[in-house]
Amino acid sequence: MKIEQLEAEARFVARHAARNLQVIRKTPEIVTPEKLEGNIAYLEMMIRLHKADLKAQKNARRAGRTLSLRTRLKSLLSSILTDERRKSKGETA
Repeated sequence: MKIEQLEAEARFVARHAARNLQVIRKTPEIVTPEKLEGNIAYLEMMIRLHKADLKAQKNARRAGRTLSLRTRLKSLLSSILTDERRKSKGETA
């Protein structure tokens, strides 16, 4: 998957995170109890990312000034991927 596709997907998820969070809080039984807290934390993080993205777009006068969002998305994706690797290694050991 290309970086641009990952960025677009992250923006899509961030845009819809507030609505998804409302749904989960209204009907928590749709999510397994073990994953409920993690999903809520993830959606809250995506909401913060979306707000930061909107602020960066608003403040950017030139296209080159929004590169920090790309860097933040790369950092976010790498932290998610390394966290998943750690979990999978912990289960096999």
